[in-house]
Amino acid sequence: RCRICWDDWFHSLAHKPTLLLMAILFLMYAAAVFFFAGVYWFVSWMGEKYTTNDDGSTKLNSFCGMDITNHMEALYFSLSTMTTIGYGVSDYYFGDCWTPLLLVLWQVCTALTFDAVAIGLIFQRISRGQKRGKTIIFSDKAVIQRVRGELYLMFRVGELRRHSIIEATIRAYCLRHERYPRQNVNGEEGGAHGIETTHFITRHVNLYHPEESTQSHILMSVPQVIVHKLDIRSPLNPPPSWYDAMGEPHRLKPNDSTDENGNSSAAWPNEEIQAYTRDRELEFVVLVEGIDEITGSALQARHSYCWKDIAWDHTLVSCICPSEPEHVPNYAFGRSRITPRLAIHFDKFHEIKAAPLDSDTSPYIPFRP
Repeated sequence: RCRICWDDWFHSLAHKPTLLLMAILFLMYAAAVFFFAGVYWFVSWMGEKYTTNDDGSTKLNSFCGMDITNHMEALYFSLSTMTTIGYGVSDYYFGDCWTPLLLVLWQVCTALTFDAVAIGLIFQRISRGQKRGKTIIFSDKAVIQRVRGELYLMFRVGELRRHSIIEATIRAYCLRHERYPRQNVNGEEGGAHGIETTHFITRHVNLYHPEESTQSHILMSVPQVIVHKLDIRSPLNPPPSWYDAMGEPHRLKPNDSTDENGNSSAAWPNEEIQAYTRDRELEFVVLVEGIDEITGSALQARHSYCWKDIAWDHTLVSCICPSEPEHVPNYAFGRSRITPRLAIHFDKFHEIKAAPLDSDTSPYIPFRP
């Protein structure tokens, strides 16, 4: 697994913690400087020559005028090349030698490649959508309320920033265990103790609001209440026959109610659905995705509700109310206008309250004839 991940080394580094990534980049930069310093010192040492002056004394001439006589000078020469600061050598053209030109060109190309990769990695870490998605909040509790004989699961999602999210969409999934009786080669069930469990099966959840036909787009400028209807297609509803972890069979019958098409609705008794969600350790996963309008980076916020986080026969408390109209000058047209404003009370964002056992209406359930 590690080998497969490091085959895609760029994304493997991009997913490292920021401090660890910075440390890796600094160490790699220092290693490149030390490596080329060794190359420069070795080449200069191999090309050193002693010349005899007119007075009979000897003089050590550096290779091609590079003026490198020890390790420290080689390090400074390498650092100057890596950072393109400039050289403090006696002959900037290195005596028209080809060897220093090729070595400097090699290091400059290496430095350009390293800088491009380092800047890309650091930019990805700073502008990643994971940090931007932290300002998207979800209500602590999801609620299930019965409205006109039908059960609806509702939760709230909001945005703390004033900046808009472009093309914001929401998706939901249900994770649960699947249990079924183990069968022998003749197709016969294995009895009460022959239950086979497949863990964490993912089921797609159809949203009632926003509708799937609108690609589940939502307006994140104000908090939104997301609704899922517990109809016969809902993965939160138990099937007509199911087995619990102890192998006990459950035979359920839906209530005597029909939908607008004459089909029997799956408004199961609350106790039966709660027993099913507990047995299957159900988890309701929500994903909000969009594009940040400033950076243009994709973002995603995730939240999950387990069966313990669902409050039955409750509803969400409204957290939006109108505020006093504010007098706003419109300088473009040379006159003033009155712009209505709304107030969002985030202190009520997570509040819920008890609801009737069967409500006639709900502000969060859109009416569909």
